[in-house]
Amino acid sequence: MQDTGDEPREGGLDGDLEGDTTHGGVGAGARPPLNLRQIEVFRAIMLAGSISGAGRMLHVSQPAISRVLALTESRLRFPLFERSRSRLTPTAEARRLFAEVEQVYGGIQRVNELAANLAQSGAGALRVISSASFGQRMVPQALAVLRQGRAQVRVDYRSSTYDELAGHFLAGQADIAVSMRPPVHPNLVSVELGRSEVVCIMPRAHPLARCNAVAAADFTAAAWIGYPPDAPLGRVLTSFLGYAPNRPPAAIEVHSPVTALAFVQQGLGPALVESWCVGPQARAELAVRPIVPSAHIGIWATYSDLQPLPLMAKRFLSALKKVLQDEPAPTFEDGD
Repeated sequence: MQDTGDEPREGGLDGDLEGDTTHGGVGAGARPPLNLRQIEVFRAIMLAGSISGAGRMLHVSQPAISRVLALTESRLRFPLFERSRSRLTPTAEARRLFAEVEQVYGGIQRVNELAANLAQSGAGALRVISSASFGQRMVPQALAVLRQGRAQVRVDYRSSTYDELAGHFLAGQADIAVSMRPPVHPNLVSVELGRSEVVCIMPRAHPLARCNAVAAADFTAAAWIGYPPDAPLGRVLTSFLGYAPNRPPAAIEVHSPVTALAFVQQGLGPALVESWCVGPQARAELAVRPIVPSAHIGIWATYSDLQPLPLMAKRFLSALKKVLQDEPAPTFEDGD
């Protein structure tokens, strides 16, 4: 079989060949170690049973395989094969060495399988935290995008209030969080991905449903649902209402727009929520109106600055950006 030009150069197979000792010049010095290429060639010969078969397996020429084998035996200072015409018979030493080589290759196979699994599902479960409002539609949609073609991805999701976000990271319970406001902590990094419009929701039979847009005076004309002043939507509500010393307080105070939505559905009054909270089913049941002046809530992604963001968290972040990009702007019906 002729050289095909694809044989490795001797320097590439074994580094500097001039320092190798042949059988005739063997001394008492330490044997230089075998390199990975020599081990690979030895294994191919054992599996194929011939020089030509090993060459086909490794896609190199017979002379290249023969040279590497000769150099390997020179380094080992004992023969690996008994040669009789065209046959190669492995020596007892070769069979013992092959058993060890197979264990190495088994380990390499396990490394490759682990690498493939890490690319598919990441290092363990993806731990996602979000505001309850974003957990209704936004986060599930992003996870659906993430899992397309990656069905093995495991996810640990939990909703959280703003006050609890930093604690989840400090306790090692979160890779990434999605919230209306970035938590303030020196070891956390937050990026604003977009903004969500604040809308007013009410039962369809409520007097506010007749308005094309809701102003502060309209909103407080009857019992209404509010938030604590330091909550993200509480801040929006305070700005929206402005200062009025004689204004009555909210009839009901809640800590989440998801709770506010449930209370509105029970006819307990109107509420301000961010538009991601109001899915298609809720829009079919309730009246949804813009507020004047308009207001928006930020959509923030937060992760730890103490360690690199895991691969699956990076992919989740990309999926989240795609979901936000594809979300249509809110539409509103005219009031009666």
